Amino acid sequence: MIEDKKASTDWAIEETPTLRDQTTTILREAILDETFAPGDKLVERTLADRTGVSRTSIREALAQLEAEGLVTRLAGRGMRVAQLTVEDARAIYEARAILESAMARLFVERATKENMAELDRAVQEAVQSDTPGTARKHASNLDQVFDVITRGAGNEITWQMASVLRTRVTYLRTITSRVASSERRVESIQLLEDIRKALLARDGDRAEQLIRGYVERSAAFAMQVLGSMNKQDTGKQGKQ
Repeated sequence: MIEDKKASTDWAIEETPTLRDQTTTILREAILDETFAPGDKLVERTLADRTGVSRTSIREALAQLEAEGLVTRLAGRGMRVAQLTVEDARAIYEARAILESAMARLFVERATKENMAELDRAVQEAVQSDTPGTARKHASNLDQVFDVITRGAGNEITWQMASVLRTRVTYLRTITSRVASSERRVESIQLLEDIRKALLARDGDRAEQLIRGYVERSAAFAMQVLGSMNKQDTGKQGKQ
């Protein structure tokens, strides 16, 4: 009888976003679309009034965003939107180059037909959204391209490692997409198309080489953009 009861138990739980998850998503998007600029102070009471949730939910959301590297806790001065440095960007892109080039080779070896079709769709969406006015969407679509590659590689641990970087990578993609020249956009899309073709052809050597080159090229541009932004911020502070 006990075994019958166990067998009839319905263990399925419908997963719905918690209030904390919803609050985190809203605040994350506000940072990524630069409603809150780097260095802006994040006051719990103000955010609670603005979102209509409790300060506890705000506190939990900010803790999650701190773990993602989007906000920073300053001793005795509360939370602020993180200001990524050139050194931060260099470290993030070095990690990306290692992870994503390795995942490209595994994708070639393990990807299913469904993974290949997903990759095709994701690249098409990234190409279509590559305009200055849709920088945030384009960054999200690029995230999806590399998420498809990472999942198609079939290694859960490396997928989790890549997830740790994802939010900061999205931020860097967003700010660089806004200022990229039309010539750079054309070059970037051509590189993305070359990566897609190499992966679909299951050419591991070429896919690995192309992705590493793509990431290193992105790193150089992101460090240039951040360096310029940080100089402007320093100049503004000096005039205050």
